[in-house]
Amino acid sequence: MRIASPAAPAVACATFAMALVGCSRGPVIETRLVFDGQTRTISTDKVTCTDYNNGTLLILVDGGKSEVVRIVVRQAGHILADRVGFRHHELSGFVADPREVDATKVDNTYRFSGRMPPNPGEVASHHFEIETTCPAGADAPPPMPLWPRRG
Repeated sequence: MRIASPAAPAVACATFAMALVGCSRGPVIETRLVFDGQTRTISTDKVTCTDYNNGTLLILVDGGKSEVVRIVVRQAGHILADRVGFRHHELSGFVADPREVDATKVDNTYRFSGRMPPNPGEVASHHFEIETTCPAGADAPPPMPLWPRRG
């Protein structure tokens, strides 16, 4: 008869967790951000593009810590960027006016440029450009039912 060590389950869980962490989400994507002439790059394998049933696409570039880009896009005969926001260390900006953003798409590469209003405490608006690629679109999960089905 073999007696298992009390640490065995913890070791097994740690090994499994390390295997999960070692897996990447997708290809490493270079997202280029130009803000008032300053060019920055976010290199990450955590770029998700979620396509919702209402024609809205959410692009999320997660570079970790303080490197993030979030863009809400919809198609109305042409591409419109409803909201564009980013943070790259000390730089940040947000615009929620599609009239201020030019948006284009070629294959799975999106380009956005335009004007962002001044941040609190600033007086001048900012010019920005963002270019990123969607590795693959993913449909949004279906809504959860309000009550369980009975069969």
